[in-house]
Amino acid sequence: MSEKWEIVTKKKDKNSKLPVVKNNGNNKDVKGKKNLLNGVKIEEVLPKSQVQNLYSSNKNNKENKKPQDKTKQEKTDKKSQKKDKPQEPPKPKPPKSIQSALNAIDVDEFNSIFEKSKNHYPDAPIVWLKELVQFLNQKVPVDVQDHVFSSKPEGYPLNLVPSGLKNVIEKSVKEAGKNNTQLFFDICLTSMATDMSRGLPALGNKFYLQYISMNEPNLISVNISKHVTLRNSYQNRPNIGLSILWAVGHVGISDLHSGLTTFKELFLPLLDMKNYTRFVVKYLLDLLNRKYDESISTDEFLLILDTIYLDKKNFPVDLKEELDRKVTNLKALLFKNKEKHHAYVEVLLKKIVTNSNKPYQNCICDVLVDIFANDATTMSIWNKVYAKNVAASSVLLRRIGDNWNNISKQIDKAAVRDLLNNLKVINEELSLRKRKEDGLNDSIASIKKIEEKMVVRKSSGLSFKTISFLIILAIAGFVYLDIKQHGSWKETRTSRTLREYGVCEYSHRGMAKVKEGWAWIDTRIEENFPGYHKAVADFSLPYVQLFSDLGKVTCNAFHNVKEVFIEKYPVVLQTVESYAPGLIEQSHKAVTNVYSTSILFYNKSVDYLRKEIFVGQLSPENVQRVVIEAFNTTHQKASEYYHWIYEKVQTSIK
Repeated sequence: MSEKWEIVTKKKDKNSKLPVVKNNGNNKDVKGKKNLLNGVKIEEVLPKSQVQNLYSSNKNNKENKKPQDKTKQEKTDKKSQKKDKPQEPPKPKPPKSIQSALNAIDVDEFNSIFEKSKNHYPDAPIVWLKELVQFLNQKVPVDVQDHVFSSKPEGYPLNLVPSGLKNVIEKSVKEAGKNNTQLFFDICLTSMATDMSRGLPALGNKFYLQYISMNEPNLISVNISKHVTLRNSYQNRPNIGLSILWAVGHVGISDLHSGLTTFKELFLPLLDMKNYTRFVVKYLLDLLNRKYDESISTDEFLLILDTIYLDKKNFPVDLKEELDRKVTNLKALLFKNKEKHHAYVEVLLKKIVTNSNKPYQNCICDVLVDIFANDATTMSIWNKVYAKNVAASSVLLRRIGDNWNNISKQIDKAAVRDLLNNLKVINEELSLRKRKEDGLNDSIASIKKIEEKMVVRKSSGLSFKTISFLIILAIAGFVYLDIKQHGSWKETRTSRTLREYGVCEYSHRGMAKVKEGWAWIDTRIEENFPGYHKAVADFSLPYVQLFSDLGKVTCNAFHNVKEVFIEKYPVVLQTVESYAPGLIEQSHKAVTNVYSTSILFYNKSVDYLRKEIFVGQLSPENVQRVVIEAFNTTHQKASEYYHWIYEKVQTSIK
C-alpha cells in the first residue's frame, strides 16, 4: 500500500460552509471549525458530555501551565542576571580637608597626564591646562564654606600644594606661554563660576587662578574689563562673586599698580553691596599694609583717600578706624617719587574743596605742608595757581596758621614770608574786582594770623636753663660765703635753718634707711646667689682702677693750675692795678655790698616764708608727717616687690 493517504469526504452543497481538508502525507493537525482525529470527528466517536469535559480539561491545563512556565522563566532569568552582573567596588570616602586631598594625589600620575596631553596636543596648550585643572577638581572635591578663605593666611590654599604638584603647575603655565596663559585665565575663571553654579568642585580652578594672578599680575590687570563683565553676571550670587574677586585680587600681592587697578575697576563698584563691603575694604587695607618698592601717583592717592573718607552707613566701623591709621602709609607711598613733587601741588590744592569732610581736607593740607617742607621751591607753584584756587588756599592757610608752632619747626620761614607777601599783593588785586572770590576774606585773615605768629619778639629775660644755672651758682656762692664768714658749716645760718626745719635730720634718717635696705637686699642676694660679691668685684676692679687713675690725674692737674694761679695772682693784680688804679678795691667793696644786701634779703625771705608760706598744710610738722608716710609707703612697696621677684625666681628655678 502506498504510504500516502487521503481523506475523501462527500461533496458538499454549494451552500455548505465546511471546508474540504486534504492531507498529502504531512502528519500535522489540521485546524478547522471542528476537530478531526484520523479522519473521524470526535463528536462522532464520544458522547456529547465527554466531549465537553475533554475540551474544558484541555483548556484548564493550558491556562494553568502558561503562567507557571512564565514565572519559572522570569526567576531563572533574574538569577542568571544576578550571577552575571559584576560587583561594584566600594566608593572612596571624600577627603575631610584640602590638605589631606592634596597629599593623597600621586605626583607621577599628575605629571604623566601633563606629558601625555602635551604629546597628543603639542599646539594646544589650553587643552593641557584644562585637563590638569579637571584632574585637580576631581581629586580635591572638598566642600568649602568660606569661598575667599578670609580666616586663612595670605596665599592660601596654594601654599598647601606639595612641591611636586606645584612644580607641575608652574611648568605647565610656563610652557604654555604668556598669551595662552592670559586666555586660559579668562576661560578658567568662567569655568570656576560655572562649576560653582552647578554645585561641582572648583578648587582645581582656584589653584591655577591663584598661581597665575600672583606670578603674572600684568596679564590679568590689562584684561580687567572681561573680568568686570563676568562679575556683573554673578554679583547677585555672593559665593561666586566673592570667588571672582578673590581670584583676580591676588594681582595686588606682588604689584601695587595692578592691585589698585583691580580695586578701582572690580572691587570699588561693589562697596555699597552689603555682602561685599567688608571684603572690599579689607582688600584695600591689605594693599596699604604691604611694603612695595614703587610709588603711587596722585590719582591713585586720591582714589584711596576718597575711599577712606567715604561717608557710608554700612562701612565697617573697625575697618574704618584701621583705615584712618593707614593714612601715614599712604603718604609714604606718595612721597617715594620725589621728582614729581612739583606736579602734586596744583592737583592736591584743587581737591581740597571737592570734599567738605574736615578730616579729608586736613589730610590733603598736611600732605601739601610736607611737600613744602621737603622742597621749599614748590611754594612757587602755589603762588602761580593761587588766584584760581583762592577758596582751597584759604583752607590751607587756615590749617598752617592753626598749627604754626609745629609747622614752623620743619618749614623754611623765609620762603613762607616771601610767599605771604606775594599772596597779599594778589589779594589786593582780587579785592578790586566787582566779583569777590570765595574764601578771599578768610585768606586775608589767615595770612595776617600767620604773620603775627612769625614776628620775632625781643626777649627781655634769659632762658630757663640759664636762669637755673645762675640760681644754682648763686646758692653755691652764698653757702661758700656763709661758711667763710662763720668759720664752719655748723655755725652758718644755712645750717641752723636746715636743722630748725628738720631737713638735716630726715636726710640722715633717709640715708640710714637706704643703707639698711641695701644691706637687707645684699644679704638676701648673697643667700640665694653665693659668691656674687667676688664676681662683681672681679668684674668692676679694672673699671674702679681706671676711674681712680683718672681722678688722680684730674687732682694733679687741679693742683698744678692752683699753683700757677697762686704764683701768677700777684702779677695779675699788679698788672690790673697799673692799668686801672683803684679797680680792685672798688670791686671788693661792690662785692661786699652785694653780699651784705643778699644776706639781708635772704633773712627777710626766710622770715616771710616761715610766717606767711610754710603754715597750715605747708607747716614743717605737716611736711614732716607727709615725708615720713611717703617713705614708709615706699619702703613697704619695695619690700612687696622684692618678695614678688623672689617668688618668681624660686618658681623658675624649680
